[in-house]
Amino acid sequence: MKPPFDPKTIKPGEFSYLTKRNLTDSAGAEKGEIFLWKRRGEEESHFVLQCPHCGKEQDGSITLLKRPYRIRCTHCQRSITLPKLMEEAKKKRGDSE
Repeated sequence: MKPPFDPKTIKPGEFSYLTKRNLTDSAGAEKGEIFLWKRRGEEESHFVLQCPHCGKEQDGSITLLKRPYRIRCTHCQRSITLPKLMEEAKKKRGDSE
């Protein structure tokens, strides 16, 4: 899954939010990922997503107001919650807290 721009060409201050996260299905298996960004001064966030539930890729725009951020898959209609960075770091280290 590739973003629609080259991350190596990003200029400092160009984005107010930029993240790439792995996504888990309801059983806890990592099966999808999301690349989410919001350019400075824009209201909407843009995303490229591989749904962890149905596996289909999609892209779009959404206004995210409240954390935790959630996006609904347009194919299977399941709600996908973006994991917090702290949770991702603990999974990679193998912590169980």
